Amino acid sequence: MPAPETSDPLDIPPWLPEALHAFAFRDYRRQWAGAFASSVGSWMQQVAQAWLILELTASPFYLGLDAFLGLAPMLGLSLAGGAIADRVDRRKLLLASQAIQLSSASTLAILVGAQALEGWPLVYAMLGLSFLTGMAQAMSGPAYLALLPNLVPKPLVGQAIAGNAIQFNLGRVVGPMLAGLVLARFGATACFALNALSFLAVMAALATIRAPQQAAAASQSWKQDILAGARYVFGNPLRRRLCLLAALTTGLGIAMPTLLPQYAKVVWQGDEVLFSRLAACSGLGAVAGAIAAAAAAKRARQLPLAVGAQAALGLCMALLAATGRLWLAYLWLFAGGAFLVAAYALVTTCFQQTVEDDLRGRSASFYMVCFRGGMAVGGLCAGTLAHWWSAPATFGLAGLALLVVALWAAADGRAPLPRRLRQTTERGGTTA
Repeated sequence: MPAPETSDPLDIPPWLPEALHAFAFRDYRRQWAGAFASSVGSWMQQVAQAWLILELTASPFYLGLDAFLGLAPMLGLSLAGGAIADRVDRRKLLLASQAIQLSSASTLAILVGAQALEGWPLVYAMLGLSFLTGMAQAMSGPAYLALLPNLVPKPLVGQAIAGNAIQFNLGRVVGPMLAGLVLARFGATACFALNALSFLAVMAALATIRAPQQAAAASQSWKQDILAGARYVFGNPLRRRLCLLAALTTGLGIAMPTLLPQYAKVVWQGDEVLFSRLAACSGLGAVAGAIAAAAAAKRARQLPLAVGAQAALGLCMALLAATGRLWLAYLWLFAGGAFLVAAYALVTTCFQQTVEDDLRGRSASFYMVCFRGGMAVGGLCAGTLAHWWSAPATFGLAGLALLVVALWAAADGRAPLPRRLRQTTERGGTTA
């Protein structure tokens, strides 16, 4: 499934900024617009659901449990999803996933709107629907990650990944802001219903893009496909270390967005509007970080930048834990959101640049096990720790751990990853 070719080296309009060159391609623009609409809806639901769970349970543990159940399916099902993504039409797999997520959001809107469930039964229903949504995302996530690089020429793959981070995190700005207004005026039901409608946008985009020719399906069994993907990813020192770095970064960094409702309500005695403002501030920083990652996507030494962003994120989380002023909390959330997404995007770009297309689906599935699996375990641990301790203390501990991981990654000289990664990028291939 080769990436689109161009007659000119890149055939980019001269007026388009370098960080946005991927937007010169029609299918990428359509996919981006549809995904952005869905991201806004998903963040609206996430804010409303987190606030509702906190009101019903008064415990940050259930915030962590909700995050865990939404991400836990990545630990297993994404491996099958990666094998499927290399065998079937990736667009059809993505469309099926969007339909399941639409049904889940609609069900939640009906349950809350009709008051069919209240109290703990409603909490359990929300947790169950989070798990169902996570299953759909786990099956289709590798297909999405594998389809994305095929919508732009190969030199722009890094920008396409960073651009996808921009839309996701721009949704983190718009979604929570809208959620705060809608939640205060119309209630959680409206947030869930708007999320259900948002899935129609991404389904329309997927139905209209011209997908490139996909490589022929492998003739070996599913088990052999998965084992071949495991050998390809974890048998290579560079890819193996990138997966470990992704798991540690997401596992520790997820504490900040997971515990933000508890932080707003307990530390600042705020309501859902203050929570939405804090979440939007973090999202605005995330957009800035994604734009910076897109600008750096064509540079050679991306891995040192990722490690630096990880260290800066740890420092911001530690400062957030110690601050006693709200305006400083906004500042550290903005900076932390920027460094969090920059680290995510740069590590993911490094990994994608080492992967061949015929193994991209399976490679993406193992990477997502590490990336999203780190989020799942980290979210549950953060919620449990905050339940017995406090949200600020959890921020501080996770931030210090991120600093230690960054120092380890920077000091580990056993394999000179930055130089090998630069050589890999310049060849456009993989390391042996």
